[in-house]
Amino acid sequence: MTAKFLLLLALAALPLKAAAQDLYEAPADPNASFVRIVAPGETVAVINGITLDGFAGGVSPFVQVAAGPIVVALGGLEGKGQIAPASFYTFAPGADGALHLMQDMITISPAKADLVFYNDSDLPLVDLYVPAVAAMALSDIAPDTSRRVTLKAPLTLDFEVQHAGKTLAKLPAIKMARRAGVTVVFSGRAGAYTAYATQNTYAK
Repeated sequence: MTAKFLLLLALAALPLKAAAQDLYEAPADPNASFVRIVAPGETVAVINGITLDGFAGGVSPFVQVAAGPIVVALGGLEGKGQIAPASFYTFAPGADGALHLMQDMITISPAKADLVFYNDSDLPLVDLYVPAVAAMALSDIAPDTSRRVTLKAPLTLDFEVQHAGKTLAKLPAIKMARRAGVTVVFSGRAGAYTAYATQNTYAK
């Protein structure tokens, strides 16, 4: 990260009169893990036998699971993986048409917010830019991969997705809250690109 962006994070840590409330309680089982599916354009998925439907932006809620083997389904695709205790994971379709398992290093910190970025586009590398400080929050994100940054919270920022210095999508006024997280999905092909941001949610 640049010095400007680090300064922004330090300023965000200062007390505010109207601090955001914690959004999520810790799971009853400290070894519980959470799994979701990120697939732009999809609205129905099955995670460990639990059907999720109607989710927006192709980002499903996290489902609490026990450590061990897991099976998920999305359309005609099936994904399998091994889940470690007290971890976060995302299944996402890759360019090869298969569902791939990625571990998300989400912290649910009482003083911070997690932002996870997924590059679901055909571009070789993209960046997540913060106009307020003219600095990159995340750089060189390859296709079919995710990257994460942890920010002091509460905080509201504008973001831009860039490729080779050119802005391809804007995400205005993204709210970062304590003990919470935001997911950004950048998708598109052949010059038509979009970015979608959503607060992380958890299936009840």
